[in-house]
Amino acid sequence: AEAQMYARENAYSLEDKQIEVEKARQTIRQTASRGLPQVAGALDFTYNAQIAQQPVPAEFFGGQPGTFQTVAFGTEFQNVASLNVNQLILDGSYFIALQATQVFKDVARLDKELSELQIVRDVAQSYYGVLVAQQTLDVVKENLVSLQKNFEETKALYEEGFTEEQDMDQLELLVSNLENNRNRAERQIEVAKMLLNFNMGRNVRAELTLTDDIDKLIVGEEILTSTNFSLESNLQYKMVETQEIGMGLNVKNEKWKNYPTLSGFLRHGQSNFTNDFDQAWSTDVYWIPNTSLGFSLQWNLFQGLNRAATVEKAKLDLEKAQVAVDQVQNSIWLQYQQAKSNYEYAFDTYNTEKRNVELSKRIRNKTRIKYQEGISSSLELTQAENQYLQSQQNFLNATQNLLNAKEELLLAIGKKSN
Repeated sequence: AEAQMYARENAYSLEDKQIEVEKARQTIRQTASRGLPQVAGALDFTYNAQIAQQPVPAEFFGGQPGTFQTVAFGTEFQNVASLNVNQLILDGSYFIALQATQVFKDVARLDKELSELQIVRDVAQSYYGVLVAQQTLDVVKENLVSLQKNFEETKALYEEGFTEEQDMDQLELLVSNLENNRNRAERQIEVAKMLLNFNMGRNVRAELTLTDDIDKLIVGEEILTSTNFSLESNLQYKMVETQEIGMGLNVKNEKWKNYPTLSGFLRHGQSNFTNDFDQAWSTDVYWIPNTSLGFSLQWNLFQGLNRAATVEKAKLDLEKAQVAVDQVQNSIWLQYQQAKSNYEYAFDTYNTEKRNVELSKRIRNKTRIKYQEGISSSLELTQAENQYLQSQQNFLNATQNLLNAKEELLLAIGKKSN
């Protein structure tokens, strides 16, 4: 539970999903800002290095009629300061967009929750991998101690001439194989811990101590298989349902684009014209004001067939989303039934292998006694030892499969393991 809690806060994939949730939140703010006043300011400074001249009748200045004289209109320096305020008043697509961004946020949140369930499963399964690897090492060490003792006894008997060399060689071969299995089990523990650290979002080489044991983590078959499965509470189903809602809003949005939009504006500016550079920036001179207030109505009356085609495309996307809902609904139910069946099978296999360990241990112990009494051969002892070791390994594999199947069933149900 501590490992899973740590992973919920630090797993790499969950950090990425949390960023997506935050991006969705900012997208909502971005969309909502369209409905707030938009204020923009500007300052334009112009230096007219060569003022354009316009021809005017010369008689205006006392010249001959029919002739023209050029006159420069303007000043060398010109400043224009302006402030524009725009406010959206009516736009149906804006309100649909607000709803759509909320749906987008819901999808991101559900995706994060689903990733959390998956990382909790991954942490649990990698945790079980460490426990099984440690127990495998304990089993190998236990059998190695016993077999080394038998080998030393058989070696002493061989040196005294009471047994054959083949008997000693058979046991030495078995001891050698167990030593190799011990070394491999030790390496597997390190790799399993690295995987657990990685799934938790830690440095793979960080120190790690597990406090739970396998027996505490085994749960009864009836506990999980009796848990009610609810399709409506399944996160995958919620996601496709939310996406369907989003596609429906997209259809409405495209339809609303056929209607006009209305906005209001307020514009105010002040201008300064002078041939003196020092007065171009002075507030002591008169700046000519101008103010305007009004409304802007925009309506795309005809866009060929583009608008109708866009709406139809949105409707087709909605149909795809509806098909996806039906598909995911059946897929989720199938996954649950498969996970439930796998868990039931894993539980039966676990009980069978547990019984097989007890049987093979009794066979091994009896064969040892017979071997010590000279009734059984070294080959029979080796076979009994190998059978016992294999049954223990099968039991450990069955244990890990059962624990992993438990996590898959919890994921299919939509629950977090405790």
